[in-house]
Amino acid sequence: MRSLGAHVLSVDTSTGSGALRLTDGTLTSFALDCATGFVPVPGLAVVAQLDTDGAVVRVHPPAHPSKPDALPSADVSWVTVLREVPLPEEAAALQALLEGVGTPRPRLTVSPSASGRRSVELVWPLAHMLLSETAGPYPLESTDRRALSPGFSAGSHAVALLPAAVDPAEERRLLGAGFSDPWGDQGTLRRASRLVRALLASGGRGIVLHRAGQLVLEGEDVLRRLGDLENPDVRPFGAWMDWALTPDRRAYRTLGMATLGGEDVEIALSNPDAEVEVDSAESALLFACMLQVRENRFLADGELFHVPKDVRVGARGASATSRTGYRYLAHRGHARVQLVRG
Repeated sequence: MRSLGAHVLSVDTSTGSGALRLTDGTLTSFALDCATGFVPVPGLAVVAQLDTDGAVVRVHPPAHPSKPDALPSADVSWVTVLREVPLPEEAAALQALLEGVGTPRPRLTVSPSASGRRSVELVWPLAHMLLSETAGPYPLESTDRRALSPGFSAGSHAVALLPAAVDPAEERRLLGAGFSDPWGDQGTLRRASRLVRALLASGGRGIVLHRAGQLVLEGEDVLRRLGDLENPDVRPFGAWMDWALTPDRRAYRTLGMATLGGEDVEIALSNPDAEVEVDSAESALLFACMLQVRENRFLADGELFHVPKDVRVGARGASATSRTGYRYLAHRGHARVQLVRG
C-alpha cells in the first residue's frame, strides 16, 4: 500500500463516490466511505492510500488532526442538532417529523419556556429522551470546525438532545452483565441515532458532538456515517465520537466513547512524524472501539488483539485482505485504555 497527495475534483452523494486527481496526474475515483474524519468537497487537498492494484482504499486530510481534551462543560447534552427551522408547533406535525425514530411511537410532552427554550420529552415504555430547542444560531466559535466546508451556516435554531441522564459506559459499570445493548433495536444509541437522523432530514444543517471534543459535523456527513439504521448489523459508532492526536503529537486517542457504552483508548507514538506509525495507530484505535461496540463490552486488562495492516473499520465491522499486521495489548488503569503494540 502506498500514499499519494491528491485533490478532490468532484463528489456525488447520490452514488456515494467522488473523483481525485493524484499528484502524478492520474485521475481516479473513490468511495465516500473511504473518507476518514472529514467531509470531502471539491478543491480539498487530501492524501489517498492506494492498494497494490491502484484502487483508493482510504482518503484522509494531509495531516492527522490534533486537538486538546474537551474542557469540563455544564452542558450535559450529548449532541446539538443545528437546524434551519424550528421544530413544528403542532403536536401532529412534530409526531410526523419524528416518524423515523421507530416503533412504538413515543409519547410527546411539550413544555414551552419564557426564556425562549422549548423542551420536548419523548417517552417510551422503558425509556425517555429530552429535546431542548433554542432560537438563534448556535455559537460555533469554541467548537472543533475542522470537518466543515467553507461557508457553513449553523442555521437559526439549535436542538440539544439528551438520550439518557447517565452515560452508557457508566451504566455498564453499574449494571455489569445486566446492561442492555445500546445498539439493540430499542437501544439508547439506535433510538438516538434515528432521532438525530429525523432532525437532520427536515431542515438540519449539522450537529455538535459535545462529548467528542465539541466536534461539528455537517448533516450530509452525519447521515452518511449513520448509514442504514434499520439494519441490526449496522452500529455507526463513528458518527458519535472523534479521534485525534494530542497537541504535542506524542499520542493518538479517541474522544466520546462513553456515550457509546465503551471507554476511550490511547496509543503512545515514538515517531509522530512517521506517517506509517500514525496511520497504524489510527487503525488500532478504531479497531479497539469497534470491538467494544460490536461485542457490547469493555476491553479487558491484558487483552490481546490483532489488527491487519490494511484493515478498514466501519459501521458494519472490520474487513481486511492482509494476513500481516500488529498485535496490541490493552492496559487499563489510566484515564483512557492504553494500547501497546507488540
